[in-house]
Amino acid sequence: MGERSTLAHDLKKTDMGCLPHPARPRVGLFDLRTTMIRTRVVVSLLMIAPLSACITMKSEHDELAAEVMTLRKKVSERDTQLEQTLIKAQEQMAVVEEQLAAAEKILRNNQASIGVRVDNLEFDSQDVRGIAEDSLNELAALAQNVADSRTELDQRLTAVEQTLNAETDIPEGKTDLLKAAERELKAKDYSRARRLFRTYLSRYPSDPKEPEVRFKIGQTLFSERDYRSALGEFYWLVQNAPDNEVIHDAVYYSGLAFAKLGQCDKAIAYFNAIVKKGSDAPERYKTQAEKQIKTLEADTGKICGDRHTDESGDSISDEDAES
Repeated sequence: MGERSTLAHDLKKTDMGCLPHPARPRVGLFDLRTTMIRTRVVVSLLMIAPLSACITMKSEHDELAAEVMTLRKKVSERDTQLEQTLIKAQEQMAVVEEQLAAAEKILRNNQASIGVRVDNLEFDSQDVRGIAEDSLNELAALAQNVADSRTELDQRLTAVEQTLNAETDIPEGKTDLLKAAERELKAKDYSRARRLFRTYLSRYPSDPKEPEVRFKIGQTLFSERDYRSALGEFYWLVQNAPDNEVIHDAVYYSGLAFAKLGQCDKAIAYFNAIVKKGSDAPERYKTQAEKQIKTLEADTGKICGDRHTDESGDSISDEDAES
């Protein structure tokens, strides 16, 4: 009994409340010894199990304690940062309050001049409105100018398209090309006729009809009142085709062109070449040339710009030129 009591007491002391109390069976002396031996073995085994469990629980406890310490450290660091941030915010707030107080002081000091500034601002606003109205007027004028320019541009584009169409509609044959040019000249489409005549010259350089074609080019320019350009074509005939049958046409029209330009001395010189003795110019040219000479010699400054400052070519009519 005493041994069993000591064993029970040791079990209670060892298991620290972790193991249940063993039952006490009623047995004989031999069985009792056997039971005691077995009990000691079992107790030894049972003592190992709670010790392992307790060791495991202690390791987990240490880990939890370490985590708690880490969390406490982080919380402490954040508290420190928060306190520092709060201190900085308070310092900045103090600076802002000082600046606000200074601004209020300045505002109070300048309050008297604000009214004057507002009045000046109103006057400035009126000036700005006036400038804005002027700008709007200028913008309206500019818009109208753009619209007019657009209309003019559309007209020019239309003319260019017509010109391109006309240029692409040029006969290929030599005879057909010349007939088309003369047809346009008769229809008084001088620009189209001149283009066809020049095409003829570019296709057939040194052609026997070149003097005639050049005179007709000059004739289109004369009809468009481009007298200087016409004189250039007529002068080519005087220099390069003096024996051609169209030379008298070129000389007579040269006299008319110089008269139109107010250069009467040169005009009379060309007309005298028509009426001089031995000239084989057609009679119609001789008659018209004598008439032109009398008109120019009697002029007192209405026609002849090389004699007086007053320039006018109206007395030399286009009817006289065409006759």
